[in-house]
Amino acid sequence: MYVFEIITPGTWLESEDRDWSWRIGNLLQSIKSQYFEANLALNLFTKARSVRPPFADRENWERDAQRRSEIRQEVEQEYGGFPRHEQWDEIHFETEVRFKREKWSNGFQPREFEHNLPFIYARAFLYAIDSFVKFLGILSREEGAPHIVSELHAQTGEVFPNLRGVRNTAQHLEDRSRGLGAGRNPKQLDLKPVENNMVSAPNGGVLILNSLNGSKYGSTMADGHYGEVDVSPESMESLQIILQQVLEAFEWYGPKQHGPNA
Repeated sequence: MYVFEIITPGTWLESEDRDWSWRIGNLLQSIKSQYFEANLALNLFTKARSVRPPFADRENWERDAQRRSEIRQEVEQEYGGFPRHEQWDEIHFETEVRFKREKWSNGFQPREFEHNLPFIYARAFLYAIDSFVKFLGILSREEGAPHIVSELHAQTGEVFPNLRGVRNTAQHLEDRSRGLGAGRNPKQLDLKPVENNMVSAPNGGVLILNSLNGSKYGSTMADGHYGEVDVSPESMESLQIILQQVLEAFEWYGPKQHGPNA
């Protein structure tokens, strides 16, 4: 499990303007909340990717094959024990339905559920970082915010250059899947060249949506380029450095705070 710690230099913001302190304090708390959400999503993503699905284990596969055979024999008996050729498809269908329902009732997940878990957690990581950056942008424009906060907000764009484009595609798959870009009247995508471990399309023309390339979650963005966000400890370390500098940019009083909590 990864835990990315943060130290808040004090308990309360140093200011005679209580409204300002309350507003800035809430923004900082929101940023920290998204930070810890990203940390959790990373852990869930890492765990989901490390779990070997039951159907990939030979012993489980043989056990399932035996149970399917037993259920099929039961179904065949219901058809009189000597089913006709035209009944085989129906018998196979009924066997599969009963087998799957039995597996689910015993706590096994459908393959589609297991397959989608890493994608769900990858998108949760993506959305948490996106919200982190948006809150940081709002904070940087607040009157009285240290200038370095604007610099740190700009730095997030360097660390995650494709964040917004990938997030927008994740939010608008109904458009990208039809080859459309962004906007009220989206235009047809001009698909750019792609070269990575999954796809080699030096001449472009390939639409990629909701994909995982190792730990990198990616999609074709609205400008036709393929973009990725790395769901990794390295990404969290970058956020950690940025958030720590943001917190240290303000004046505080009271005991310093350590997060997350036990």
